[in-house]
Amino acid sequence: MNPRLAVVIPVYNHAHFIGEALESVLNQTRKPDRVIVIDDGSKDDSLAVMEPFKARGVEVSGRENRGAHNTINELIGLAAKDCEWISILNSDDRYLPNRFERCFETAAANSGKSVITTRLEVIDGEGKRMAEDEPRARWFYGVQSLGAAGDLTPAAWLGRGNFIATTSNVFARAEYLVANPFRPYRFIHDYFFLAGAAFRDQIAICPEVQLQYRVHGSNTITTRPEPLIREMLRMHLDLYRHYAGELRGDAGKRERFYEYGQAMWENMSSLHAGMLQVLLAQLAAGVTEEAIEALVAGFEAPEFEVAPNRTLAGAYDGKEPLSAAVISRRLDALRESTSGLQEEKAAWGELAKLRAAMGRSRWVALGTLLGMTGALRKNEGAGAVEKLARLRGACGASGWLKLGAALGAKGAGECLRFGGAGE
Repeated sequence: MNPRLAVVIPVYNHAHFIGEALESVLNQTRKPDRVIVIDDGSKDDSLAVMEPFKARGVEVSGRENRGAHNTINELIGLAAKDCEWISILNSDDRYLPNRFERCFETAAANSGKSVITTRLEVIDGEGKRMAEDEPRARWFYGVQSLGAAGDLTPAAWLGRGNFIATTSNVFARAEYLVANPFRPYRFIHDYFFLAGAAFRDQIAICPEVQLQYRVHGSNTITTRPEPLIREMLRMHLDLYRHYAGELRGDAGKRERFYEYGQAMWENMSSLHAGMLQVLLAQLAAGVTEEAIEALVAGFEAPEFEVAPNRTLAGAYDGKEPLSAAVISRRLDALRESTSGLQEEKAAWGELAKLRAAMGRSRWVALGTLLGMTGALRKNEGAGAVEKLARLRGACGASGWLKLGAALGAKGAGECLRFGGAGE
């Protein structure tokens, strides 16, 4: 049974854009089950523009202005009553026609994730795509490009900048959205939500462009930096406070938090990482020395068992000074080594899944008795990556598995899929 999907749209003074937004929802290849719109006290003709859409099943209501985060949370509460997934769309943005289809495919391939996001392109007030070098679009394309090499986790990528960019790029499980409501920020209520989801390893990314983000004269963020800088500082202090308990008790979340924090020092957003440290110093000034001593002494974590900078501490070989270039080269070599270890670890996991699928399959068991699965029983390869590649190749080439899949034999198709071949 297909999960139910609701699209929720907060509207404020977007009479010129809301029609396009709604059309982009109603013209999806995978139709939503509900489309719910709240007009947040618009002073223009937004409600009148939406009136004809009621005949097409759009649920439209209006009330006094309560702000974007309150309106989104209210919409989520309505949608969560009977829908498992919720897609948020701001009333000036547009979806591409395959967005829901692609998001559900990404969710199916990442069953443990609660937040799905895609790449986006920037459009102007007339709906035309803006070029990558257009000054108003350059930041959005630039922050997306940071992850093009595939070497950044969502946590590290978000630390460098909010590449997800907008609540319009949030497609999420209803229960997760209800449990993690958007907070009362003017500019960046999406950033707090997304950073927390990254700490919890809840984000999966569809690499295709499936959202059109509109930049126009009435966007919330202005060119004056101070309000946004202050809100970024406040948001991060709120973030630290909110997740302190989870970080204390979960090493995996701490690792992703470290990735985020390290990336912050090279962020493309309006976060002043140095000023954040200054504000943390102000908070520490209000705590006694005894309290600080007790906090450090009472914090238990496996990180205390390993010197944090042991690689750099022993990097000097007496041959060349430890210049920035030398350290960078050594770090690159370390990253390459670490990447290889992570690849091996992932391959062992996939290998275990494939072998477990084969072990469950009665068709494979029958083939073994008949002498038809010899290639599937080999354990060739120097490491997990090579072993997995060879076993997948054997599965894809196995006439016995293909015959079983064609006959509908239980387990044969699963082994082909794990092996990287279709049924």
